[in-house]
Amino acid sequence: MAYILIIDDDPEIRQLVTECLGDEGHVLIVADSLTEGRSLRNISAFDLVFLDVNLPDGSGLEAIADFKNSDSEPEVIIVTAEGKAEGAKMAFDYGAWDYILKPFTHHEIKLATKRALEIRASKKALKISSSTVFDRAEIIGNSPKLKMSLNLAAQCARSDASVLLTGQTGTGKELMAQTIHKNSNRKDGNFVVVDCAALPEQLVESVLFGNIKGAFTGADTSRDGLVKKADKGTLFLDEIGELPLSIQKKFLRVLQERSFKPVGGTKDIQSDFRLICATNRDLDEMSENEQFRRDLLFRIRTFHIELPPLCECREDIRDLTLYYIHRLCKRYGYEAKRFVPEFLDALEAYNWPGNIREFVSTMEKAILANPEAAALYPNYLPNQIRLEALKFSIGNQQNSSRPGSTLSQTPVSTLSIPLPDELFSPIKPLKQVKEYTANVTEERYLIELLKQSENNLDTASKLSCLSKSHLYSLLKKYSIDR
Repeated sequence: MAYILIIDDDPEIRQLVTECLGDEGHVLIVADSLTEGRSLRNISAFDLVFLDVNLPDGSGLEAIADFKNSDSEPEVIIVTAEGKAEGAKMAFDYGAWDYILKPFTHHEIKLATKRALEIRASKKALKISSSTVFDRAEIIGNSPKLKMSLNLAAQCARSDASVLLTGQTGTGKELMAQTIHKNSNRKDGNFVVVDCAALPEQLVESVLFGNIKGAFTGADTSRDGLVKKADKGTLFLDEIGELPLSIQKKFLRVLQERSFKPVGGTKDIQSDFRLICATNRDLDEMSENEQFRRDLLFRIRTFHIELPPLCECREDIRDLTLYYIHRLCKRYGYEAKRFVPEFLDALEAYNWPGNIREFVSTMEKAILANPEAAALYPNYLPNQIRLEALKFSIGNQQNSSRPGSTLSQTPVSTLSIPLPDELFSPIKPLKQVKEYTANVTEERYLIELLKQSENNLDTASKLSCLSKSHLYSLLKKYSIDR
């Protein structure tokens, strides 16, 4: 028996799903809005949630992570009339189990339910059988996308299968590889890093596989290669997309046989290693262009973990800020510093093209900008970050001059702010008039922002340079219903 929540504003759909599963022995609870669904989630632990996309008070797609991250961690199945590939991709990115189109058959609902509950049962069994807790080490944050990557990493750590880590530069691929190694049964072995982009082409084979004395000019002694040093441990090939094709062929044999010949050698040497690779390049595209061997790609991608960029995990910026302030202050022997709210606002408004690597460097510069200061202020940040924070204050004016924008087509008269007469009472201070005017302006800006972004919070966040969490709080402040 499972507890199943059905969230759909169409009573016929709720009735149909209930009829499909009514004879399966499950406990079925229905809701007609996200608000009601969230309330029910807080008072009951669900195993499975059927979730519509277009609901009267929000998008089901944007709520997937909210339900997935609740205490009971239910599986989520999207049921929608929108057959858009973008919607399906977003659903799967946020961890939905299935994406079912309306109209659907009884068989589709029953089969999806059966499969989702089977995988849920296997996850529970895996948690119970696991004797150790996954140690995430220095990976900071709890955003939905980061948690998905960590869940996959925990799964990888329990086996010796090859792992491919992909993501933008600076997203922490080497740190994730180290974390997988430290949680595996090879944690007592070496973690050997190979930067494929820095290997001299003429010495790649020698560095990887070693050489015997006299194998080439300058080979005065025999040397073990990095593959041998990774025996009983983990071999991490960073930027594997830069590995020359000639070496790719030889390395494929090493993966298949777990043996190799050093340069100039005649005998095979064994090495029992676990392989983790990383790249910021599209290896599928490279293989289509014959720049990367497809057979090697299949061998290194048993598990595939894509690390999200920091701009998609803005919820983590506060935790990252606290962590690195403590860590960097301790490194330099400073007293722990606090930060003013505007400092965090500036960090959350920036898009971080360099990801975590850029973030850490920025925090270090901010702390060193004034070692004696007890608090961190926005003026300790680089100019480009401060400018992003300022865009919100001037964004309304910029949008009004942009061709084709909603605001540019709005007559000035409709944006006038009516002030109630009681505000001008002699006993009312001018400050109160100013605060009222600012609040009305901010509320109208948010309404126009949602119109311009078609109620898409990701788009609204980018247009306004506000973090999604900050945007949520502002919408709640003014009771703006999307």
